[in-house]
Formats: sequence, C-alpha cells, structure tokens
Amino acid sequence: MIGTIQPVADIGKHCREAGIYFAVDASQTAGHIPIDVQAMCIDLLAFTGHKCLFGPTGIGGSYIGEDVPIRGTRFGGTGVRSAYPFHLEEFPYRMEVGTLNIVGVAGLCAGNRWIRQQGIENLHRKDMDLWERLRDGLRAVDGVILYCAESTSNHNGVLSFNVQGWEAGDVGTMLDVDYNIACRTGLHCAPLVHVQLGTDKIHGSVRFSIGPFNTEQHIDTAIEAVKEIAAMRR
Repeated sequence: MIGTIQPVADIGKHCREAGIYFAVDASQTAGHIPIDVQAMCIDLLAFTGHKCLFGPTGIGGSYIGEDVPIRGTRFGGTGVRSAYPFHLEEFPYRMEVGTLNIVGVAGLCAGNRWIRQQGIENLHRKDMDLWERLRDGLRAVDGVILYCAESTSNHNGVLSFNVQGWEAGDVGTMLDVDYNIACRTGLHCAPLVHVQLGTDKIHGSVRFSIGPFNTEQHIDTAIEAVKEIAAMRR
C-alpha cells in the first residue's frame, strides 16, 4: 500500500531456523523485483497476474514448498484420472479443481516473457526514477501529505498520498473525471495499515502506481493535476 519492500530474506531465515512456515504475499512485487523462494526461505508465495506481471485479470498463482503440509478446500475433476472417484493427492493436482483458465495462463506467460526480455532490474530502475520524480513533485505541493519512504531502496513503484481538506475518494474522482488520470483510492485491501497511519478515519488514501509504460510527461501531468486540486481544497 505504501510501497515498502520488506526484508523477506532475513525474515525467511529466522522463520526457517525457528521451524515456522513462511508465507509471502507478492501481489505488488512479483515481476517488479527478483524473488528467489529458495534463497529467501519462502515456503508459500501468492501472486496476482494482472499487476507487475502484465497478465490479464482473473489469473494468479501460488508457490507451495514440497514439504508444506497443505490441504485443498475444493474438490472436483482434474481431467487427469477421470475414473478415480476421489480428488488426486499429488501436486499440483491436489490444489487444482476443474478446468484451468488457459487463456489467463497464456496471457500471464506472455507478460512474463516480456519482463524477461526487458530485464526485471531495468524495469525496476525506470519505475523508481519516475517514482522519485513523482514524489519530489507532490512533496512540493502545499497541502499534500505523502506516505512513503525517503529512499528508493527497498521500495516499489506505488505512492500513496492525501490532499488536506479532501476525501481520498473525491480526489480520485476528480483525477479520473477532470484529468483522465487513473488511480486507486480507499483502504487498498490493507485496512490495518491505514489504522497505523491514521488514514482509516479519512477513508484511506490516493495511490498512484507507476509502470514501465509511464513516461515523464505522465508524471508531470499527474503532479500538475494534484496541484490544481490542492489549490481548491477546503
């Protein structure tokens, strides 16, 4: 929600030493930064396909370590051994029910192929250059409150903010309707983070997400739009 990348490798090492299974939510990082489940001692990892992996909506995945005792909660045909009266126990079939989203898998594969061609480090570097430009521009706007780190180290390309005197949802509506700028507003599926920030009482924050198809002109346009909105604040 605020773009901070946690020290996953250090946490994973401590969990492994303590005999604790380590689960990681990589919905905002898979495709944006390199992830090595072995080196980071990750036992379970979940990711979505429609964000940094450039797949279509409705596709995602999970990594489950071979020694993790996990049970399925849904059961149905796999098309592997149709005469068998019970759901299969072996991986990956024990976690799969019914026909896979083949179209979504193909789209996810295409997005992953493009990321590999571009180089994940190159994409991350470009995103963070634009992120710095956006952060510095918004920081200079009177009435804008930023929720982010000072450094681009251990950070991804999302930036959350609020404009004093405005509800986050109202700012998002103006950005969309008046300036044709897409953003996310609200609690961003992370209500406890907003409780920690104190933004839960004002219905969350506005979040810009930067990707490899954004340009410096996009960033400058967003900054100017927020500046105009802030100038109208109550």
